[in-house]
Amino acid sequence: MREFNMLSNKSSFIRFLILMIVTVLVLSTSGCLGFFFPDGEVPQLIPDFGNSSESVLPDPGEGGSAGSAASQGYAGDEADSSDQTGQDASSGAGYGDLKPVGFVNYGEFDATVRAYSYIPLGETNPVPAPAASTVSSANTGSGTWPNTSRFISVPMGTYSWCIDWEEGDLDEDGQIDYFHYIEEGPTLLDENDSEELDKAEEVAISAPPSTAPVFAGKCQVFDNSCAGQLQETRIYSSPGWLNSSIYQPEIQAPANYFDYPSPEGVILTNGGGAQFQQAIILAGGQYLEATTTNPYSAMGVQPHGDSTIGWARVLFDGVEVWRGDTSSYWHDAEAYVHAVYIEVRCFPPGTHTIRIEALGIAGSGGGQTVPIAFFGFRP
Repeated sequence: MREFNMLSNKSSFIRFLILMIVTVLVLSTSGCLGFFFPDGEVPQLIPDFGNSSESVLPDPGEGGSAGSAASQGYAGDEADSSDQTGQDASSGAGYGDLKPVGFVNYGEFDATVRAYSYIPLGETNPVPAPAASTVSSANTGSGTWPNTSRFISVPMGTYSWCIDWEEGDLDEDGQIDYFHYIEEGPTLLDENDSEELDKAEEVAISAPPSTAPVFAGKCQVFDNSCAGQLQETRIYSSPGWLNSSIYQPEIQAPANYFDYPSPEGVILTNGGGAQFQQAIILAGGQYLEATTTNPYSAMGVQPHGDSTIGWARVLFDGVEVWRGDTSSYWHDAEAYVHAVYIEVRCFPPGTHTIRIEALGIAGSGGGQTVPIAFFGFRP
């Protein structure tokens, strides 16, 4: 009899518990639960395992759909970049929190904008620029201007920008003609800049520009991958001076290795030449070379000087890969300076040597010497 009473009591308790759960569920769906818990502290009958399966849709963008929100820059981290961390696209090195920056286009054509040079906040040396880009629409007199998707979020620091646009097939060769220019700025993004788009720093651009030099072609997107690539030689002439550009090599050995130590595993040797600050100035028949067994994907050398510099040639592992008049290449950012960067990439592992020799032939400016700024290396 006692056992029967115990079972009856258990059954009554279970029925009571089920009744309470059902009651709470009914009240919660009917909106009456606040009557019993006016402070909003509702007891949890089911454990909270987080919202790992929760799907959050962004607010609709200009097109009125969740999909257009992402493409127009409304969604998620574009609206508030306080928790973002900047990363170099090629190395993955972190550069800190991101800040939004917008571009207002006062020109005739829609333009694509991307970072051209980048110096991280608190540093003095440039590093490869972030790969983010956006489109800034021209004012056509219809629609929203400036367009709401004109923002990108990038790490804090100092920037210049590359702006390119298309003007149709101007020469009727069946190909679209593109042009670009460099907005030198500089644009400084720091802790004082807002993380909200409507308060973000804005950069005025124009496609085409009113005064800046215009160059043919698009802004270049730097691809240093050697996947599936054979050994090749690249000549960088626009810009010819790689520092402060997206092409800047991550590792550099100043030509004047007597006063400026080379990176570990890189050995510089010379046959003549005069020291000048971080450079070595070569006269006819003199050379400078860099040798390494480090597992780099590319090695290059940077001649750099005024209009009176002369002819040179570059050899890689004893084989000539380039020769030319160094004074015929322009710096781009500094019109009175001449520069060209010669790079060999995607070579097999092993010991490799890149050498530059002054040929003793006068360039277009009448001089024969060839100043060398540095050797560059890419992981």
